[in-house]
Amino acid sequence: MSRSAVRGFSAARLRRYRQARKATIEDLADAAGVSAQTVSAWETGRAAPTPELLAKVAAELRLTVADLVPIPSDQLGLSDLRVQAGMTQGRAAEALGISATLLGRIEKGRKEFDDSRAQQLADLYNVAKALVGEAWQRDRDSRQARATRFRDS
Repeated sequence: MSRSAVRGFSAARLRRYRQARKATIEDLADAAGVSAQTVSAWETGRAAPTPELLAKVAAELRLTVADLVPIPSDQLGLSDLRVQAGMTQGRAAEALGISATLLGRIEKGRKEFDDSRAQQLADLYNVAKALVGEAWQRDRDSRQARATRFRDS
């Protein structure tokens, strides 16, 4: 999977929703601006779409990205919120006026951020500011747990 592939993407859900909506692979390919072979690869799990392409496909199927990326809300990280908004890291960083590197550090819980930045993220991703804070804390806790396991091994 490419770096920009979507964590938690469900190929089976994409296929089920497409079939339930009576859409063809070609319909989704046209909506996303990719080949039918690319959509077929998504549906078989051989590849995964970028957040932006997934957002186009979800819109064509009258769904949200979250419908195709079944991650429980108590497990969502900041990058998942960004993906659910249909944005790549680069696009989100540009919209925020920061570097993709800085956004990556924030998403990994390596960089603190203030209420103003939390509100910017919440507005950009169309979620509550509290959800941004919770997701960041999960990312930070996860990073710290990995560091502890590494030190203890």
